[in-house]
Amino acid sequence: MTKVKICGIMQEEDIRACVKAGVHALGFVVEYPVDVPWNLDRGTAEKLLNFVPPFVYRVVVVGDEKEKVLELAARLRPHAIQLHGNEALSTTKELTKRLHDLGIQVLKALRFHVEKGSCLGENPDPLKAAEVMTKTGVDAIVLDSVSEKRPAGTGQKIDWGMARKIRDSLSIPLILAGGLTPENVNDAIATVNPYGVDVISGVESLPGKKDPFLIEAFVRATLV
Repeated sequence: MTKVKICGIMQEEDIRACVKAGVHALGFVVEYPVDVPWNLDRGTAEKLLNFVPPFVYRVVVVGDEKEKVLELAARLRPHAIQLHGNEALSTTKELTKRLHDLGIQVLKALRFHVEKGSCLGENPDPLKAAEVMTKTGVDAIVLDSVSEKRPAGTGQKIDWGMARKIRDSLSIPLILAGGLTPENVNDAIATVNPYGVDVISGVESLPGKKDPFLIEAFVRATLV
């Protein structure tokens, strides 16, 4: 079964809708360094994380600022931290070790630039970037799209053929994001065969407003 993560959770009713639909993991964007519609302050995030019932995986999505990442991890105690910024490989490796010491897993975004056709970071080649990222000790890679307008939640999909090559090359789980919707997620799973899929704008009626019907349809489409 392909795991489903719904990201950009902002209110309790989003959590209820996801739990009802059978979502495996919830993502909370907390004090992200770039202005995005889903940003939460740590106090609001703490209240929402405490509202999540047992057996649902809690992920805090952060970026770039090492000390802030560690502060948020220590306070919020999620199951996983998703590093979704421009962290250098050396920073990712250091953070991964320190987060593992706290009993927190680490997901690292490998961001594919839809306009430029290359990955952000030290290795623009997607296969090489994925290879060296695994050596940092992260627990999974989130393959996502990034555009000139937005660092995440772009609503634009990446090349699934390329994603499949990355998936086949990895020794750790690949989570596919970027432009997924209830209409295309089944095809994406059939093509890429990821460990999990991650969606944010594809299940919203407006930026920051989750639609329970789209959430249910998305989960149902992953089961076909």
